[in-house]
Amino acid sequence: MALERLKNKTKKAFASISVITYALVVIFGTGSWIAINGLWVELPLIVPEIPESWSLPSYLTVMIQLANIAPLAFAVGNKLFPRVVREVPVIYISVLVGITSCVLLVFFWKETSYIAGAERSTALLVLCFFLSMVDCTSSVSFIPYMAIFREAYMSPYFAGEGLSGLLPSLVALAQGVGGGSHDPCPAPNPTEAPLNGTNGTSGNATDSGSWGQNEPKFSVEVFFWFLSAMMTACGLAFLALNTLPITKRQQVGKDSKSLYHISPQPSESGLELSPMDEKHEKNEIVIDEDLSRGGVVLLLLIIALAGGLSNGILPAIQSYACIPYSYYIYHLTLTLSAIANPVTCILFPFISTTSVVVISALTFMYFGMCTYILIVASQSPDVLMKCDNSGAVLIVVISVAAVAVVTYVKVAIGGNMREKGRKHLLWYGISTQVGSCVGALAIFAPVNVYHMFKQE
Repeated sequence: MALERLKNKTKKAFASISVITYALVVIFGTGSWIAINGLWVELPLIVPEIPESWSLPSYLTVMIQLANIAPLAFAVGNKLFPRVVREVPVIYISVLVGITSCVLLVFFWKETSYIAGAERSTALLVLCFFLSMVDCTSSVSFIPYMAIFREAYMSPYFAGEGLSGLLPSLVALAQGVGGGSHDPCPAPNPTEAPLNGTNGTSGNATDSGSWGQNEPKFSVEVFFWFLSAMMTACGLAFLALNTLPITKRQQVGKDSKSLYHISPQPSESGLELSPMDEKHEKNEIVIDEDLSRGGVVLLLLIIALAGGLSNGILPAIQSYACIPYSYYIYHLTLTLSAIANPVTCILFPFISTTSVVVISALTFMYFGMCTYILIVASQSPDVLMKCDNSGAVLIVVISVAAVAVVTYVKVAIGGNMREKGRKHLLWYGISTQVGSCVGALAIFAPVNVYHMFKQE
């Protein structure tokens, strides 16, 4: 009986979904963070060519946090001048800036200037700042914009946001970024197989276990052309979402709280769902109770904490938790984590929840997983079960599961905020960015100043 109800619910939810709109929303979502995600995965090929070398990530972190002035300015402008500062024109400007910056990176990423007694990668850092402004602003413009579409399109948006990390990672792996190997416990003789599937005698790794220096299959410039193409695709998808009749029929208007909308024009399937067809009045009251002011504050606090961990703290220390097992384990973790994000978004409609209790329970589970990763990272390079395959398996499983759980939590909270309207989605984006900023700044000193996390 429960399975039958789930099937009926799924059929109703997807009965009038436009496949074209669904695909456009996914493509639109990929433009949210693809530029910065792409820049990070390309670092192994960038740092040997620039004067900052491996101190570059600390510079990029500063640029990204400074770029949060853009979403702050948008939020203030939207509050004070709501008729002037709106999502649609801001998104058009953001995408145009993103495309321009990616194209300029192709030609100028190696350009330096002599500043304060040393050569600085001024072009790379300045363009990183503009790309960061685009990506940070997406949290407070892209997500609220999705309020004009039916709730069913929130999940594909988050799937696209997940792909903004997955696609650059896959392209970088195909390019050969981060090649080489590292054996945590070298075999006593050359004929004995090393742990974790790595080759302890490979010539691609240095004696200190540094990144391999395999010749990439294509250049950094080609990779930046790929990022430019993806930003262009995002812009074209956004243009289509605003202009095509087939996508306009999937819109429900601003600040709409209804899950479905009766369109004056027939949908592709000839069926549009009404809120009254889906829920009884009693059910609507239950939802309103679940999303009381206290519930909204709790969910916004959760999303801020989750953003701080997932976007700020864990990315900074993940290498310390994984590399001691091997570089193979590190890349496996990053790749599977990048896959877990969009897969969770795609599966969410089939296992969705709006329960604040369930979301809170999953959040505590996520905090437990993060605690384990932080403990392992703090032990680097002598991590737990370093010479045992079970230690490597455990860190991969927990890291990937953590990504899946926090993605589920983010999408569930996004759905709840969508029910409350555009302003709540705006606060959802603001909370995400504030949490991410605080998390990144909080972990900067322990990693770069006090050196509490060590690599071999």
